Amino acid sequence: MRILNIIGICFVSLIYSVNSFSNTSEARLLLTPEDALTQHAICWYEDKRYSEGAIISLANVRLMCAAKNPNHNNSALRWLILNDKNEVIYPPRTKTIRVN
Repeated sequence: MRILNIIGICFVSLIYSVNSFSNTSEARLLLTPEDALTQHAICWYEDKRYSEGAIISLANVRLMCAAKNPNHNNSALRWLILNDKNEVIYPPRTKTIRVN
């Protein structure tokens, strides 16, 4: 009888120890509701927000947070490559056909 009690206690403690090591991920709030309303144009890198004009270096490449479409005033922002003269290199635009 004593052996059964010991085995029962070991079994119960094993069950509780396995449940205590469960993988719980941390919840991160990256964007508050106030930020969503006030900052509509931002670039993200490594869970950090960057405003227009921010420059970061990755390996041998420098990136700048700039307007996706420079011809529009309220364009979305994206990371664009800078050349040696610190000028933004825009990717080539695909040709489209517009029918009015």
